[in-house]
Amino acid sequence: MTAPELIIGIGSPFGDDRAGWAVIEGLQAASPPATLKLLSLDRPGPELIELMQSKGRVTLIDALLTEDYPPGQCMALTPAQLAQANSTSSHGFGLAQTLSLAHALHQLPKDLQLLAITIKQTSVDTVMSPEVASAAEALAQQLLKAHQTAMGSGGVGSLGSSSSSPS
Repeated sequence: MTAPELIIGIGSPFGDDRAGWAVIEGLQAASPPATLKLLSLDRPGPELIELMQSKGRVTLIDALLTEDYPPGQCMALTPAQLAQANSTSSHGFGLAQTLSLAHALHQLPKDLQLLAITIKQTSVDTVMSPEVASAAEALAQQLLKAHQTAMGSGGVGSLGSSSSSPS
């Protein structure tokens, strides 16, 4: 049996920094299969390192504050790219620092995917910008489809069915 995939949305309840949480909410609304474990986390740190000790794929999603890209862009990053791009974090001890610590402790998952949704600013507003909300919704759909494909199911209604090879 394949280990469940863990997807963790990192964020806060404020404005575009909710991007990671919004992806998790979108996945939860789609009634994900049991092979997909979803969590929302308000700040990285030792708890995140412990949570990442999954035997399956671990996907981390966070907002990336940047002036280099327009808001609402989804991008995959390596831990090194994240460290370069994200010198400031709304979470205090940020995701890049947490991953650096996990690396030093030899605690990084073997199959780690880092996804970021670009934002222009953090605010105390509770509403996300339309660009970031749209990107979060699209990313949730992409992650669900990718997981279903990896698990060999054609969709939510066909869980447990086997895929056949064309002859």
